[in-house]
Amino acid sequence: MKNTLSYRFTLIVALAVLLLAPTAAPGQGKFGVGFVVGDPTGVAWKYKLNANNALDGAIGFSPFDRYRLHVDYLWHSNPFHEQNLALHYGAGVAFGFGRTEYIVVNDGRSRYLLRDQEIGFGVRGVIGLTYRVQQSPVELFFEAAPLVIVSPAGGMGVDVGLGVRFYP
Repeated sequence: MKNTLSYRFTLIVALAVLLLAPTAAPGQGKFGVGFVVGDPTGVAWKYKLNANNALDGAIGFSPFDRYRLHVDYLWHSNPFHEQNLALHYGAGVAFGFGRTEYIVVNDGRSRYLLRDQEIGFGVRGVIGLTYRVQQSPVELFFEAAPLVIVSPAGGMGVDVGLGVRFYP
């Protein structure tokens, strides 16, 4: 039931963004909002500080029943011959909250269920590609972000996301 509500919420937000965003504009503004599919799946945003730097983030849910929030500081570079395709990289923080259930395996034979309701905190590194659609307020992006989980227990993970943002 919880996943169904999360998917419905994401679908409603995505449809609202598509319907409310202008469909044709000669340029892009500084603030963009859209949606991302992956980990997390939800609402994505980006604020361009200048031509080479930006703050971005997302709020949504993880496939493992946790709500997620992350914020990153990004640098952009253009190492490709395509002027609308940019490489972005940076660092940020991530938070997870909500109830999660894990299956834990000890010594390869004993298994037990662990229920976690603590707030999680991690540090992210991010690398990805950004494509600006010409003469449109649309930006497409793909990114991967290795994650070092600091709390409640140490660990590692990788966030991967594919998304779109609109700049009204």
